[in-house]
Amino acid sequence: MERVKKIYESVDAIVWFILVFVIVALIFVPNFATESNITNIFSQACVLLTVACGVHFSVLNGGVDFSSTSIIALTCVVGASIMSTTSGLLAGKWYAIPVALLAMLLIGLVFGIINGFAVTRFKMPSFIVTMATQMIGSGLAVVYTGGSTISGLPESFTILGNGKIFVIPFALILALLVAVVTHLVCSKTLYGRQLYATGTNPKASVISGVPVKKTIFKIFIFSGVCSAVAGIIMMAQMESGASSYGSTLFIDIMGSIIVGGTSPAGGVGKIPNTVMGAFLIILINVTLNLLNTPYFIITIIKGAIILVAGGVAILKKRNEKA
Repeated sequence: MERVKKIYESVDAIVWFILVFVIVALIFVPNFATESNITNIFSQACVLLTVACGVHFSVLNGGVDFSSTSIIALTCVVGASIMSTTSGLLAGKWYAIPVALLAMLLIGLVFGIINGFAVTRFKMPSFIVTMATQMIGSGLAVVYTGGSTISGLPESFTILGNGKIFVIPFALILALLVAVVTHLVCSKTLYGRQLYATGTNPKASVISGVPVKKTIFKIFIFSGVCSAVAGIIMMAQMESGASSYGSTLFIDIMGSIIVGGTSPAGGVGKIPNTVMGAFLIILINVTLNLLNTPYFIITIIKGAIILVAGGVAILKKRNEKA
């Protein structure tokens, strides 16, 4: 009995929650265990998982990155406008895809630099800076396309979104690779230790010799690039680019991070838990959709889960300080 108790305490709560959720869904939800539904869950998780890993960095620092959704939209329309075989700037060129991918990654990098510079140089709160760049990015995406959808993407690119090995999409492999890299950065590098220290107590970190400004600046670089990669995955899955892509994703992004146990106050959280949080959010979405649950009810349920998880995380951190 003591051994069982130790095993229970050693496993994060999010793991048990997912296990219980899956067992209940297998029993009560029709078609939950079908191959098509499992593939659907994996496919939907790709974009959310990727962008959540990036935003995880800013939340770990006690901040936020609202601009992630607009980066997805802007990268999608720019990338599609370059590689589209019907209307692309480089239509038919062998280098259309690599140029488009480079342009998309550069957009994420530029937004990350702008966010990081404003936060560290002008000491502006991250929620103000990233809210402003979110509005700018979304507006640019609409202006760039005139509100239209750009289609006709090369098949050699869209296979990233549609191809799969058994029930595992190629896009999920890319998303998990992003998760592994970000996890290693957080857990195995000097920068990762500096990140946790800065999120826990920035003043003490300065005294200890941690380059706080550089650490925070890099946070937004990681977040911007991860958002760009998420845009690449979404564009491949949708086989088009549109200014509306990613616009409703932010609640799920924050839900993945908070439900995964990352404290919104900073200093506490792990990438693997954020990955599991993303899968849990997708499981909730897919399961409730299978039950024909109205969208607003799904939103209420997710909001309640995020509220409870966030409250628990804050109380836990207060108790640890006490």
